[in-house]
Amino acid sequence: MRGGFLEEIGAVKTARREAESILLAKAALRKKPRHLIDPERILKLAMHNKVLLRASQVLEFSEDTLNKARKEVDEVFQLYDLMSKTLDRQGVQFVVIKSFDSLPDMGHDLDFLVSSPEEFRKARSLLLREFKVRPQSLTHCDKLLGKFSCFLPGFMHDFELYPTISQLGEQHLDPDGVMKTRRKEVIEGREIWLTSDVDRVLIRVVHAMYRHNFLKLSDVLDFLYLIGNCSHEELVRRVDEASLGDSFNFLLATMDRFLKACDYESGDLSRLISRAREKLGADRLGFLRRDRLVLPYRIPSMAIVLLFLLKAGRDASRGRWRSAGLCLTTPILIVLDFVNAVFNHRLFYRRIW
Repeated sequence: MRGGFLEEIGAVKTARREAESILLAKAALRKKPRHLIDPERILKLAMHNKVLLRASQVLEFSEDTLNKARKEVDEVFQLYDLMSKTLDRQGVQFVVIKSFDSLPDMGHDLDFLVSSPEEFRKARSLLLREFKVRPQSLTHCDKLLGKFSCFLPGFMHDFELYPTISQLGEQHLDPDGVMKTRRKEVIEGREIWLTSDVDRVLIRVVHAMYRHNFLKLSDVLDFLYLIGNCSHEELVRRVDEASLGDSFNFLLATMDRFLKACDYESGDLSRLISRAREKLGADRLGFLRRDRLVLPYRIPSMAIVLLFLLKAGRDASRGRWRSAGLCLTTPILIVLDFVNAVFNHRLFYRRIW
C-alpha cells in the first residue's frame, strides 16, 4: 500500500504536514502575519480546513482566490434565501445546522434539520417534484440515518436535509427539542433560523466525533467562539444527558493540544476542561493522543471505535437499546469503510461511512 494514499486519508501523519498545520493554526489563532515558504501548499491547507478567508487577514493569498471564495459564500446565502422562503410557504419547520458557524468561510453544503417525519417527506418531495433536484448518492450510514442530499439546478453547493443529529441513527440530541429552542438571528442582513448556543456546540461535537471523525482548523476556531457564548454548566449537563462525556473529553483535550502547540491560551477552554473533568470524570483515551498534530486532524480509528463502544454502554445503562445496538455495529463498519477506501470504493460500490 502506497504511503501517499495513507498520508492523504490521514492514517500517516508526517512531520512536514504537522509543521505546516501548526504554522496555519498559529496564523489563524494569533492573527500574526507569517512568512510562507510554500504558499501554494498553505493555500490548499487553508481551503481544506475551511479558514481561507479568515487566514487571509494574516497570510497573502491572491485576490482572485479570495474573490472566488466570497462568491461561493454569496451563493450559499442565495440558496438559503430560496429554500427558507420555499419551506416557510409550505409550513415546513427547519433550523440551519453548522453551515453558518464558520463565517466568513463557508463549507460545501447547506444543512437543514427537519425533525418532523411528515414535514421531512414533504420537503423531500418538493425538492424532487418542483425543483427537479439531482439527488446525490449516500453512504450506507447516511441511508440508515435517512438523510437527503441534492444539488439544485444552477447551484454548486449541495443542499442537505437531516432528520436528526447522528451517524447511524444512534441517539444523541432530541431533534424535537432542538427545534423547540431554535431562534432567529440576523446574519448578513438575513433572518436565519439557528439552534440555541448550547445545541450548536453539541451538534459540532457529534459531527466531529461520530460523523466526520476528523477536526478541521475551522472546528477549533468555531468551538472557541461558541463556548464563549453559552453557560459551561448547562453545556456539561447536556453533554452528560446525551452520553457524550467520553467524546467531549477527547475533543477538549485534542483542541487543548493544538492551542498549546500554537502557544495560545483560551480561558474559556481551560475553564470548560476543568468543569468537564469534575462532572464527567477523567479522560479515558489519553493514551491515543500521541500522534502528530496534522490538519485536518483525523481522529485515530481506535479512538472512534472505543468512543462508540463506550457510548453503547452508557446508552444501554439508560435503556436506549436501539441506540446502543447501532453503536455496537461501528467496528465492523469502520473496517469495511477502510477496505472500501483501499479498493477505491469498488468493493461495495459506495462509501460505507
